[in-house]
Amino acid sequence: MVRNTNKTEFYLGNPNLPAADARIAYEPWMVKEMKKCKENILHFAEKYFYIINLDRGRETIDLHSCQKRVLRKMRDNRFFILLASRQIGKSTMMTIYILWQACFMDDQRILLVANKEATAIEIFQRVRMAFEELPIWLKPGVKEYGKTSMTLDNGSRIGITTTTGTAARGQSVNCLVIDEMAFIESHLVEEFWKSVFPIITSSKKSKVFVCSTANGTDNLFYKLYDGAEKGENGWAYDMIKWNEVPGRDEKWAANTRQALGSAEAWLQEFECQWLSSGESSIDEALFIEMSQQCKPAPIILDEGNYKIWEEPNPEKVYVAGVDISEGVGVDASVIQILDMTDIRDIKQVAVYHNRHIPPLEFSNKLHTILLNWGSPLALIERNNCGAQVVDRLAFDMGYEKVVSYGAKAALRGRPQMGMIAHTNTKYKGVMNMRYFINETRSVTIQDLDTLKEMRDFVRYPNGTWKAKGGYHDDRVMSFMYGLYILEKEITERYFDIMELDDHGKPMVVETMDFGVATFENATSIYNDFEVVGLNNHYMTPVVFGMGYSGTEQNSDMELLEQEGWKPYGR
Repeated sequence: MVRNTNKTEFYLGNPNLPAADARIAYEPWMVKEMKKCKENILHFAEKYFYIINLDRGRETIDLHSCQKRVLRKMRDNRFFILLASRQIGKSTMMTIYILWQACFMDDQRILLVANKEATAIEIFQRVRMAFEELPIWLKPGVKEYGKTSMTLDNGSRIGITTTTGTAARGQSVNCLVIDEMAFIESHLVEEFWKSVFPIITSSKKSKVFVCSTANGTDNLFYKLYDGAEKGENGWAYDMIKWNEVPGRDEKWAANTRQALGSAEAWLQEFECQWLSSGESSIDEALFIEMSQQCKPAPIILDEGNYKIWEEPNPEKVYVAGVDISEGVGVDASVIQILDMTDIRDIKQVAVYHNRHIPPLEFSNKLHTILLNWGSPLALIERNNCGAQVVDRLAFDMGYEKVVSYGAKAALRGRPQMGMIAHTNTKYKGVMNMRYFINETRSVTIQDLDTLKEMRDFVRYPNGTWKAKGGYHDDRVMSFMYGLYILEKEITERYFDIMELDDHGKPMVVETMDFGVATFENATSIYNDFEVVGLNNHYMTPVVFGMGYSGTEQNSDMELLEQEGWKPYGR
């Protein structure tokens, strides 16, 4: 019978934590159970490992067959690597093994490694919760119990670190567990690996467990898994796909694919497929195919910075994507105008690109161009110098159609406008762009420079997308922001979504009455800019009606002059 009635028997008075010198009377069945748990990790897990179910509360875990298979491999192998789908309980399996080894083996040094300290702490919190839920007689006494480590009176210790830390360097470690290794930046994890792995392998009994979702091929996780699969490095390995979890059928898969909005993301994160790092956002075959649609702009303005393929048409729906630079000759400020009248046939109709225009002047240029295209919805990155452009456009110039996304904080008592770009929003934007360009093939790019930037816009080993070294991606980012308006969360704010495709993306929309699309007279785009024809030859300004008969054209010109317009050059 347990005799823990004195509060001094508990660590810091916590009734779930026996103190190092706690006095516990063990009954024969307890001793038998402890022996059985030590010999059988699955018995320990299914009878004494508790989880908190949001609906049912505290309950023991019911292991899936794939989880049992992995736990046996962790128990029976020194080096084990797991490639797993999302949401299959990787952290739970790590927690079970770490607790089992710490509780039933003496003098163990167990180290949990994650790419971020917050992630490591979150996983360690699960370890602590599961430890506290164990029966008081089943667990060793506690000598130290902190936010980042715990030490038991059997000499075992569990600690956490990141690949940028020094906690493991020069120390003896009996068990090293690395979570989501494929998402740790290569230069960090490889340096960490070189310093820690030799120390671990110097012991004949130490273990290393690595798990992750797939994330390209240019990282240490892929190299280890590929070597294990080929039998070249002596590692045991396993793979768990989405359909090994009970209750997940094709209907579940279809709903998940729809929520992801990308077949590529589904293949990588749930089918465990390796998508090559360094791959371009469009492959060479698609680049060649799309380049056939590119053509010189018939209208070139502003000393070649502003290219127009089609004149503004009040019957069409346009959107604008805007990326902003400091204007010092390195990166460029770019405006992409897209015709989204038919989402199944999205067309790039104009591009403004300038590396030397300062943000304040760019605000004026952006406002003028947006008015030319009927004051369309505009998604503008407000990071860094972009904030002053967005705020001037929205608050000083009164432009009402700036799309806000990820900008919830207040700025001087007024809401932030525009797009707050960070790793997650950029990744989501790139997946959305690739979906419409690569998968549905519903985008026509007419600017060869934009298409070339797409080809040189590549996936890096850490999963991020950006231009190759020495190249630029300003045209790509602004194009991505234009297409971002087709993210369902944004689309349903400004359009009536009439039909969704199989991946939950808008396919047919109708404009809401959120403001009349006021087009500045089309001839203003020629009055405001110097007109340059193809091959930099000056050309006569073009106005609506140039394709009409002479009488109709003269009539149009007379009407314009009566309204106060003057032909360019007079």
